Amino acid sequence: MSDRRTHARRVGMVGVVGLGVLGLLVLALSVIPFGQRTYTAELEHTAGLRVGEEVQVAGVGVGEVTGIRLAKDRVVVTFTADRDVRLGRSTGVVVKVATLLGSHFLEVAPRGTGDLADARIPLARTSVPYNLQDVVDASTDALQTLDAEGLARSMNVMADVLGRTPDETRAAVEGVADLARVASRRSDQLSRLLAASNDVTGTLNRNADAVLDLLEQSTLVLGELTSRREVIDQMLSDALRMAVQVRGLLDDTEKDLDPMLRDLTTALDGLEDARDDVTKALSSLATMTKYVANASGNGPWLDLHVPVAINDNLACLASPDECS
Repeated sequence: MSDRRTHARRVGMVGVVGLGVLGLLVLALSVIPFGQRTYTAELEHTAGLRVGEEVQVAGVGVGEVTGIRLAKDRVVVTFTADRDVRLGRSTGVVVKVATLLGSHFLEVAPRGTGDLADARIPLARTSVPYNLQDVVDASTDALQTLDAEGLARSMNVMADVLGRTPDETRAAVEGVADLARVASRRSDQLSRLLAASNDVTGTLNRNADAVLDLLEQSTLVLGELTSRREVIDQMLSDALRMAVQVRGLLDDTEKDLDPMLRDLTTALDGLEDARDDVTKALSSLATMTKYVANASGNGPWLDLHVPVAINDNLACLASPDECS
């Protein structure tokens, strides 16, 4: 009995270990990017880049962003790329905006020979769409040249004008408040609308290759239709020229054709009269043929009715032997 329990315990432990190993394998298959290599890039800031967004090389998707973490004064982005994409020593990356709704992608620009050192792209070879410090630095000169006194006078004039028109100002403020309340009440619908727009944009982005293929096929069809239209235009032009030439030929030969047409008409009239005569003759011949057939159908003689001929009784008087 104890041996059976020990055996069952061993089988259970083996089953648990097997299930654990199987779970680890499934986890590894879902996490480890087979057929791809993992790289890191240093950025000044994320610029809105998110995990899961696409990595492109020359406009073609080759991987995705798998991680973003902060490292002191910079951001380290981890991404994958297909193994057949070779990244040289001088490779750089740029964070770009994919759509107006805020989606981004990481564009990788392979450059240089050899392999990328430590599979890492330093901060010097990366760039982002904008930098807040750069914006502030660029606006410093403009702020220094701003006329503060002129701005104050403008604000005083605006306050004076608004003070003289309280009703109009109140109506404008109330209109803005009503608009804000409507937007607040419809915030859920606006959120759904923006989410649906984002989904549509993502679908178009994923199907960009199919859309481009459709546009190329449409261009081919348009080219074929254009060539067919040119052929039809040429045929119409040739037919028009032929019609003009035939018209000229008829004009040139009109004097000669008129007498010929009149003679032809006369000959046709004569043929019609002859056809009528032949038709009458055939009708008469048919009647005669019928009578001849009736007269000769009783034997090798003709049955004729001739009232003015010699009477049969008178013939018997002349030859009584033949009548007896």
